[in-house]
Amino acid sequence: MSPEILHDQDYIEGLLHHTPNVIDDIYQRFASKEKRFILQKSGTVKDAAHIFEEALMDIYFYAQRHPLQVSSFEPFLQLLCKRIWERELERRGQRIAGMEAEENAALSRDDMLDIEDVLREGEKRRLAYSYYLQLSDSCKELLRWSLADHLQEDIAVETRIPVAELTNRRCDCYLSLFKDLEKKKPGMLSDEDLQASDRYLSGLMPETERKDFDARLKSDPALLLQVKRFDMFRQLLAQRVCKDTSRDELLHLLYSHRNAWFSPRDSTPTPIRNTVIFIAIFAAGVAVMMYISPWRKNIYKQFASTEMQVPDTDSLRVPAEIIQKFNRGHFSDAIMLLDKVLQQHPGNLYARYYRGVCKVDLNQLQPARTDLLQVYKESSDLRYEAAFYLALSYLKEGHKQECLDWLLKIPPQAANYLKVQKLIEELGG
Repeated sequence: MSPEILHDQDYIEGLLHHTPNVIDDIYQRFASKEKRFILQKSGTVKDAAHIFEEALMDIYFYAQRHPLQVSSFEPFLQLLCKRIWERELERRGQRIAGMEAEENAALSRDDMLDIEDVLREGEKRRLAYSYYLQLSDSCKELLRWSLADHLQEDIAVETRIPVAELTNRRCDCYLSLFKDLEKKKPGMLSDEDLQASDRYLSGLMPETERKDFDARLKSDPALLLQVKRFDMFRQLLAQRVCKDTSRDELLHLLYSHRNAWFSPRDSTPTPIRNTVIFIAIFAAGVAVMMYISPWRKNIYKQFASTEMQVPDTDSLRVPAEIIQKFNRGHFSDAIMLLDKVLQQHPGNLYARYYRGVCKVDLNQLQPARTDLLQVYKESSDLRYEAAFYLALSYLKEGHKQECLDWLLKIPPQAANYLKVQKLIEELGG
């Protein structure tokens, strides 16, 4: 029998304190309903699992920063899931009907306002994280440490960047992160103001300079608004990327329920709690056995196999020797030849993609991501192949979440979608 939840607010507290019994109850009561809704509205089971988890994490993150009181948790969660799914479909170029009257009727005006606020912060957090994922590994590491309020000396030790260079390097990372965002939302901070704002918000300004900057903020409402937006951006990104044991424990609980409640092969009625617990324990046991067993599969090797073909477009053609070297697994030799091609034709995204693939296999992961990210951004034909190998690059490092984040960027219409879904299943995602 599931634990009795006396008040709707208990769900919020259960998420904040990652209470197993409360998480069990959330999945028992609400997961199947949300899965049915997503499936009815052009989604897949994987979409349903992702949206349900995103909604719960949005509530968790919001409740960490703001007091959140709900009068009725079920319609609150249902409507939040629907709104997140609406936004996701809009990004895919699709639309569904708007809010349902029955949820609106069950929610107070304050609940409706809170849903909008939770959704707004969640969308901003997802946007910030999506741009963060496209940064170099060195920038990601620097921001991850800097946003956690560590001493500059400690950050310098961890990132191997001299203290005197930290501010400029961090500013360069933010500029790289914002360069695409600026195209969508013009009027952001100038380079100089961005650096000053970062030092101001990080508490690194000397007292005299800080007073001068405070005076500027009071006299310039536009600058004040931009600094506030930058501060929120930093805080929301920190929630996703900085070390947080509480967040990770909650994510672990959510992931442990995913296969039980969102299995593509699940055609049985809603599982009862004992079944869920049994499946979770069994899955954990199998995972441990797989980890310590000598017959554990090398997932990367299983999914990394690819063959270089002769491109249809003459402008993308490469010497036959490169194709031969690549297909025989002589990746170091292939890279040297591909380097020559790219020196002459830097816009050859076909050559750049296969150079990135070679570098992933040789564990040259950062330069591999540089190549693959350019292909992802600029090539319509190879975009999702590049995303797949970006995911594999994180898999090689054991960064499961970043691997999954890239896999989830690949839509159902992509040619490699079935392979993507198989990899997600292998990862337990």
